[in-house]
Amino acid sequence: MMASSQTRTEAVYHRIKADILGGMIEPGSQLPFAKLKLDYGASMGVLREALMRLTAEGLTVNQSQLGFKVMSLSLEDLVDLTETRCTVESLVFKDSIINGDIDWEARVVSAHHRMERTPKHDPSEDAPVTAAWAKAHHDFHMALLGAAKSRRLMGIAESLRAAAEVYRRWSMPFEIVKRDVTAEHQELVDLALKREADAAADSLRRHLQLTKNLILKGVSGGRQ
Repeated sequence: MMASSQTRTEAVYHRIKADILGGMIEPGSQLPFAKLKLDYGASMGVLREALMRLTAEGLTVNQSQLGFKVMSLSLEDLVDLTETRCTVESLVFKDSIINGDIDWEARVVSAHHRMERTPKHDPSEDAPVTAAWAKAHHDFHMALLGAAKSRRLMGIAESLRAAAEVYRRWSMPFEIVKRDVTAEHQELVDLALKREADAAADSLRRHLQLTKNLILKGVSGGRQ
């Protein structure tokens, strides 16, 4: 029974997370249990456990006496989140490059290849990117960091990336003609494989900052 409950919680957690990251549940939305029970066919206990996990990742907020809601978006939080990610992820990336072996190199190349070969857009879907590409993109970035020795820093980096995914999707309307994401990703791979840790960390910081800058410019009307 315990294993079944844990499996159910895991499944519901992934479904709600996918709906948040996919834009099916809007940022700032309340998450009433009555509606969640209908949408996900889960018990109160399963839903609460799933939402607590999402809260630990920063994707939902547990409001005292008010239940859960999806994280809200704000430009101030975006700036703070991006600066924190630049600090943490660049540190983890450097550590990963220094400690990575040939198996890590193979994982990076494989993850990059899978991301590049996965369709990013599907005209039949409302989402700005396909769920498959979003997962491949996440797996690629985590592969880059995957050889770092510190599991705690890795956990922090992954948690920050989950929250940032909501903002990244907010940037989609502004990046169509203003950036070459493919080239940015290729540069990260090339520098990592060359073991140029400092240059790779700088490239990652530019990659993260560009998404932030595109959102800020887009929200203000695209003015320089």
